[in-house]
Amino acid sequence: MIKIGLNTPPPNLLSRIGNAIEDVKTITHPLAKKYNKNILAMTFPKQDLNLGLEPSVLTVVPDGKNVRYIMDYNDIGFKDKDVDLYLCSVYVTGMKDFIKFAKQHPKSKIIVGGYEPTMNPQDFVDHAGKIITGPCDSFWETMEQGGQIVKGITLNRRIPRYDLYDIKLNQQIIPDKKPDDVVTSINTSSGCPNNCDFCCSPLMSNRIVSKPLELVKKEVEYLKQYNPKFIFIRDENFPLQKDWKQKLEAISKLDAKTYLFASANLMTEDTIKIMKNNNVYMTCLGLEDITREYGKNRKLDEVCEKHYKHGLFKYLSFIVDPLKVNTNEKSAEFYEKLTGRFNDLKPEMVCGNFLMPFKGTKLWDKYKHLVSKEDFSLYNSKSAFLEKNLERRLIDEFEMFKHQWKYYNSETYKGIREFKTNDTLYLRFLELKDMFARKIADAIEKNPQSKALKNLTLE
Repeated sequence: MIKIGLNTPPPNLLSRIGNAIEDVKTITHPLAKKYNKNILAMTFPKQDLNLGLEPSVLTVVPDGKNVRYIMDYNDIGFKDKDVDLYLCSVYVTGMKDFIKFAKQHPKSKIIVGGYEPTMNPQDFVDHAGKIITGPCDSFWETMEQGGQIVKGITLNRRIPRYDLYDIKLNQQIIPDKKPDDVVTSINTSSGCPNNCDFCCSPLMSNRIVSKPLELVKKEVEYLKQYNPKFIFIRDENFPLQKDWKQKLEAISKLDAKTYLFASANLMTEDTIKIMKNNNVYMTCLGLEDITREYGKNRKLDEVCEKHYKHGLFKYLSFIVDPLKVNTNEKSAEFYEKLTGRFNDLKPEMVCGNFLMPFKGTKLWDKYKHLVSKEDFSLYNSKSAFLEKNLERRLIDEFEMFKHQWKYYNSETYKGIREFKTNDTLYLRFLELKDMFARKIADAIEKNPQSKALKNLTLE
């Protein structure tokens, strides 16, 4: 630890000096000297300010004053002649907008990366000069590789370019987070070895690739200037790392409420105690599809009891396959079982996601006949696009919302915490309530004879 004395620069100055040195070192990369015009980074679809955190492309973009993050790719503010490179992070839902953008700019200047280019690189051959697959945090080293399709290189030498993005825009949906509270995030590893049949994360990296502890400490030191009240550890399964305890201890120096992804099979009582003692206030445990049994969840009831015992919040995400709730009878049976699990496990937060079959996962062959190109824009986990009857699709989407709303307003939940606190969780559900009221009213206006639509109420 550096002691502050009369001749010792303060930590924020040391941080700036260190970043400046790293910036100079990066800019002197031989390839970087070729690109002295603007380098613009953007995400497709556009950054969601209500639900998202810092865009992951900030991890990839190089240092330099000519690098900018553009919030809206429809209004970049520069002409092609003033831009050397367009760095485009593309997810499934942004594919249509990306192609539209690519047609308006020189292919040679467009560099793509992210989930969609990794899973389907051939889809970008006609639209980008360079296609980066997999994780990447060393842009120039990656660009040095020959060929149009290259594997991303990760050297773990630098932290993301937080300076390109206003961190105060982040509005994560978190219990007790008020709209003015600052929230940020950090990745201490990438990849996942579990290879769950529904998950596309292992397609980016099918093994855990850990960042060095010293780099995590450097990033934490940088994040202190934002004084965050919350921090999200974005690793797919944080306790899978051998040095997770040391990394958590480093992150705890931020004195921020920490929440993270984990799985029940890793959450021993000692693990929960260590997390509680290092500012963890909530863990995100995947309940997944309750009609199936997952090995990682065999001890879920026991683990949830220990969370309660030690004062840790539980966040349970669940998956709904539209084909399993496509009648009123099936839906009632599914949600009765789900609500029973909520009442047993007593989570402080629940989050529903509709099944999204990704190319390359074990599920793809089973569902690919139900997925069209038009469906790709609906890969947001909140659309029941596998259901092709649009009236039934709306019913499915409302049912998912309704049963979460009912749980949050139930006697069970009142014994856990207060729901109506004007935090981002409560405010988001008020938005959803209004949104579904409008959607249902519009649907009834188009089909006034539908009894099924008229029965969609929260009562």
